[in-house]
Amino acid sequence: MALSLKLAGYPWDHITPLLTGDVKPEGIDLSYDTAHGLSPVTDDPTCHGGEASLGLYMIQTSRGDRSFVGLPIFPMFAFRHRCFLVKRGTKIESLKALERKRVGMDGWPNSGNTWTKLTLHQAGVDIWKITWVIAPLYGPPDATHGAVPPGAPENVVSGAPGKSLREMLLAGEIDVMVAAFMPDDFFTPDSPIVPMMEYRSAEIAYYKEHGYIPAHHIVKLHREVVEENPWIVKSLMTAFTESKRLWVERRRHLADTTPFLLAELSETAAIFGDDWQPYGLEPNLKMLTDFCQDQYRQKLVAAPVDPKAAFADYSRLAT
Repeated sequence: MALSLKLAGYPWDHITPLLTGDVKPEGIDLSYDTAHGLSPVTDDPTCHGGEASLGLYMIQTSRGDRSFVGLPIFPMFAFRHRCFLVKRGTKIESLKALERKRVGMDGWPNSGNTWTKLTLHQAGVDIWKITWVIAPLYGPPDATHGAVPPGAPENVVSGAPGKSLREMLLAGEIDVMVAAFMPDDFFTPDSPIVPMMEYRSAEIAYYKEHGYIPAHHIVKLHREVVEENPWIVKSLMTAFTESKRLWVERRRHLADTTPFLLAELSETAAIFGDDWQPYGLEPNLKMLTDFCQDQYRQKLVAAPVDPKAAFADYSRLAT
């Protein structure tokens, strides 16, 4: 009899074969909640795990919290250069020019914002010379977005009460906002908010220099579920990997999903190789090490986390 397992996360296209049942984890009757983001992983007692913040997992690991077993399955890989947005007509020539400016983001320790600060550091920017303004991106704050955490550095401040980063940017109260997900009107020809830079070439250059695209999320499982069923670690890794492979195969066959997808797929393969979002520990070790060391540099942890230690349970059970 198959084990009933409930996961949660975003409906990324590369997990669609898992959602449709075209890929089935061996020994598992899988259900996948894609309606409520990442919150069910920690808030829903019926959920056994799923997509979660890489940064939060490493912070919890640094504090000795072993509630979850992390798997090096990374549902979200994304560059950060595209996330710097300005009011149309604003000219900021380089990342270095952000020093002495007011830059808005929706959280200080969040994975994407950790990568933002790491990307700046790698570009020679002193992040302590930036005033970081914390506020929700477009709406009211929630549990993890829009609040300055206790003990944050002095150059991290709260935004204007009741105002979103979008509102502050358009009002000239901040110079730049950092957003992983674009506002709706971003996709209109006359959008008042535009990218700060020509990000495509910057991101290609970043990949050629560092050898990876940053990962933001992992898959993690409640420890008691893994301890009762240790075989599910290997089963899920195999299934997520097969789902991604099948998705790539289908996208390359059905390349008219968007008008220029064929060109994008060809260029992506030429630049990043056959798999730009690898799973597993070893292919991602440099990326994870950079991330963990910069969490320490950003004063998010008391000491850098060793990625091999953070995924030691996976390494032990996946062989």
